[in-house]
Amino acid sequence: MKADINCAQKLLKSRLEDHLRQAERGELVCGNFLSCAEAAYCLSVAITLRARDRIFLWGGFDDAERKRLFVLPSFVSDMDGTPEDKSRCLFSDEMSVAIKALKIKGSGYRPLGHRDYLGTVLSLGVERHAVGDIVILNDFEAIIFCTDKILDFLLSNIDRVASDKVSVSEFIPDDSFCVKRDFQQIRDTVASNRFDCVVGALTNVSREKAQELIKSERCEIDHCLETKCAATVTAPCVISIRGHGRFDVLSFDGETRRGRLRLSAQKYI
Repeated sequence: MKADINCAQKLLKSRLEDHLRQAERGELVCGNFLSCAEAAYCLSVAITLRARDRIFLWGGFDDAERKRLFVLPSFVSDMDGTPEDKSRCLFSDEMSVAIKALKIKGSGYRPLGHRDYLGTVLSLGVERHAVGDIVILNDFEAIIFCTDKILDFLLSNIDRVASDKVSVSEFIPDDSFCVKRDFQQIRDTVASNRFDCVVGALTNVSREKAQELIKSERCEIDHCLETKCAATVTAPCVISIRGHGRFDVLSFDGETRRGRLRLSAQKYI
């Protein structure tokens, strides 16, 4: 798994360096949609390349998980403001068309889920990096964010999702569009903020089992693989545990009388 991750990261780094060179022509460069892990890695690479102020990630709405990579020309480094501010000030036209969305509505014949919508899109030969978030509105409707280049193709070619006949139309989100996320609150105590202690508390398993999860490369901190059981967890952060879900570690709120740390977290459900 580490070899696969290293290979993917090398490809991401190479692609980011290509985008930075292309942006030297004074144009905004629009890259792929990135997963949370890919986005975190690209930002870390941008910092080492001293180009963090030229990188902007946007998924079409606030709190999107999959975000498209935008690379700004080098001259923006001399300007005040965040990369987002610079992007919207200098490249508002390009930004407005770079990310599109479509709404899919089922007939009501059967409930449809994320896997159904994603499977339909990928079955058309569309690459995953051309598709952003798939927002489930209810059992029969969803919004799919995508690059501008594939919008018309999806509108023309999606007529069924799973076994249900669907209608498809372009969707233009307004500033109020957001995704409601549900959480399960977690409050527990841990011996320390070591990674294995926290993983054990989040998954309600023994410390030994938590160590197995970590060593088997199934755990991430802030979307980066972590295999050291003794790694320190600093709140706030996001911990992902394959097979158990994703958690927001909110805080360690002081000690109990027995010297244990009070853990406050929430699980995405």
